[in-house]
Amino acid sequence: MARTKIEVKGFEAKYYDLLMNLITFGYYPFFIRSVVDSLPIERDFLVLDAGSGSGRNASLISGKLEKGRVICLDIGKEFLLTLAKKAKSNKKLLPVKASLKYPLPFKGNSFDLIFMCFVLHGFEHEERIGILKEFYRVLKKGGFFCLVDYNDEIDLKKSSIITKIGFYFECDLASEFITHRWQPVLKSMGFSDFDYRYFFGKNVRLTICKKGG
Repeated sequence: MARTKIEVKGFEAKYYDLLMNLITFGYYPFFIRSVVDSLPIERDFLVLDAGSGSGRNASLISGKLEKGRVICLDIGKEFLLTLAKKAKSNKKLLPVKASLKYPLPFKGNSFDLIFMCFVLHGFEHEERIGILKEFYRVLKKGGFFCLVDYNDEIDLKKSSIITKIGFYFECDLASEFITHRWQPVLKSMGFSDFDYRYFFGKNVRLTICKKGG
């Protein structure tokens, strides 16, 4: 396994949506629509999709907006080209090239909601902490942070063989990610009002929380 898979390139980037459908046996479209339907989105929200990838998730989010927009942040060349094509026909999408490893190119208190899906686990732990602090900075007071990633309640030693195989093919940092308890980490930064949704037999969790005062 690679230690991390942050930047997706080449064949995997070109066929990313198809590959996600295949490895989830066709479940991914239903899963991500359920996730987006669970997000506390208002029609005029400014949303940051951090690690937007192919833009499939952002496109679904944009469907919930009327006057709002989705800033689609990514670093991958192929993904940014795909996002640019989608943005031509969907004016609610705005692609932005930026790395999550560095301070975000946005002013504080800018976004109503930040969405991140299967990205945070791919960073080293110190980088994750920096990313979360940046999210807190650019969120408006009372804004929402919505994180989709592996459930930190997973015990791989007691997990099913399917779960173990899934983590075997994931990057090394995915297994390290679930050794941390993320609610206390987020709470220490000032996030509050935690709510959860579970998917894939509770192996995946949607965390919804708010920026406090």
